Amino acid sequence: MAFIEVRKNTNVNFKLLLITLILIPGFVGSAFALYADLIEEDDISDMIQKMEGKAVLIQTHEGTFMIELFPADAPNHVYRFLELIESDYYVGTHFHRIIDGFMVQGGDANTKQPESPENIWGTGKPGYELKNEFNTIKHVRGVVSMARGNDLDSAGSQFFIVHREANHLDGQYTAFGRLIPGTHSLKNLDNMAGMKVDIDKRPLDPLRTKILKTSVIEWTNPGIFLPPERLDSVTRDVRKGGGIVTQYIDSRYSIIFDLPYRWDAVDISSGSLGLSLEPNSLNHSALMAIEKSGFVPKIFVGAEKRDPNIEGNYVINPSDFFAIKSEAAAEFLNNNLFENEDGRFAHIMTTTQVLTDPTSTDPVTFKIIQIHFTDGETNYSIIYINLIDFFRYEINAFDQTVQNFKIMLDGQYRFINFAGTDIYKQVIRDGREPPQGGESPFAKSEPEPLLGDGGCLIATASYGSELAPQVQQLRELRDNTVLQTKSGSIFMTTFNQFYYSFSPMIADYERENPAFKEVVKLTITPLLASLTLLQHTDIDSEYEMLGYGISIILLNMGMYIIAPAVLIMKIRSFYKLQ
Repeated sequence: MAFIEVRKNTNVNFKLLLITLILIPGFVGSAFALYADLIEEDDISDMIQKMEGKAVLIQTHEGTFMIELFPADAPNHVYRFLELIESDYYVGTHFHRIIDGFMVQGGDANTKQPESPENIWGTGKPGYELKNEFNTIKHVRGVVSMARGNDLDSAGSQFFIVHREANHLDGQYTAFGRLIPGTHSLKNLDNMAGMKVDIDKRPLDPLRTKILKTSVIEWTNPGIFLPPERLDSVTRDVRKGGGIVTQYIDSRYSIIFDLPYRWDAVDISSGSLGLSLEPNSLNHSALMAIEKSGFVPKIFVGAEKRDPNIEGNYVINPSDFFAIKSEAAAEFLNNNLFENEDGRFAHIMTTTQVLTDPTSTDPVTFKIIQIHFTDGETNYSIIYINLIDFFRYEINAFDQTVQNFKIMLDGQYRFINFAGTDIYKQVIRDGREPPQGGESPFAKSEPEPLLGDGGCLIATASYGSELAPQVQQLRELRDNTVLQTKSGSIFMTTFNQFYYSFSPMIADYERENPAFKEVVKLTITPLLASLTLLQHTDIDSEYEMLGYGISIILLNMGMYIIAPAVLIMKIRSFYKLQ
């Protein structure tokens, strides 16, 4: 048995070392990816307005392509495309990949030089990469979209023009324009797509595909062309705060919002917008609560035509709020009509409702928080429902949805901007409190990571949100790994006493000083990377928890103490020799 244990320890440490070696290069690569600067949120509306009155001409030997742009759908892609057009970046390049019945692709600076080897065609970049702006525009004939590699955020200068419908690309590539109907552009596209190519789909006569001239012109859709064909909705992965979130876009009702971390959206529309958001199978903390409560928490997102008979600043009729069909009436905990800094009104309320469970003699109490707002023509609703004892554990998901929710206002997607008001903040604070006189429904330990005011203060301040992927990762590691063993629980109890002695002060200063925030983020990033090692291990005993825990501690001591100390000593030795 002793021999087996020794071998087990060796394998565990060797496995940890291998994961470390794999993780660190990948982490470094992603940390230093060079992405193009995004248009600032405060400037995006003005930039879209400026770009909406422009079109692009691309002249080749086969004719001219006249391209209408869609900056409201892909503002950063359109901005960079116009920038490249105006700088003559594309002049002299070739459409280097032609697939009849599918698309023609160009925009690679590697194709400018006649002597450049053809095997590098398609690999050129403008010196940056673009974060994706996947949208609901369908990839039908004439649509212009940005090419990319396997990485969703690897687009640059290369673009393609769809020759025939390619719906398998919908929601996977950023469509940002189309050939203007009624021009000779589509005929020229047919001519180019029909050219002879080699086995690698490169044109046999590349000079015919050479771009001779590009220009930006003033052009506005005269209103006689139909808008681009669209999907009803699409989800896309977006990099935010160093992590990846899933964004939901609905073209029917003109809404965009980020799904809560590890929640999925199910379309339940019936004549009007209806979405049901639920925790998915990777949301271990939520699953733990679901197993205990027997109820899956839900967030409903809805939209319907506004009642023209509603007067004044009211968003909905006072009696038209969400309630569960039951004999018991809803009891209001709060009920507020409030205004944001943009002068728009919202109606937020929290209610409880008692239902009789036919399988039990005990009644079941639900708690509901709902916010209603309008664009003047359509009313929107975001509603969170859960059992009262478990309500506070998933209220952050509701809060996140409200914070990043966008609707179409004045022709552009804008944040609804209600989460920053004092009334909303107070309602959320109240929602995070346990029910009056209630005890934790968990026998041993409460899943504190889901409570907004608990834990991970420094990481939350660094990454801007308690729902940032990095913060969620920390919480899940703590609850689903560390706290599942006695030694891990003892360690966390001791660590928390130390951590909370200084973390509030650091977190507050991060919020006040952006430069200090970036320094802290840079400092804790290696620590977070090392902790992800625990996601790749199976810890089934106290012994394994101690082994992995000590290994992680030693790894971080090496990164934060030993490596800097060795570096300082080397520098001192160098100067002494001088």
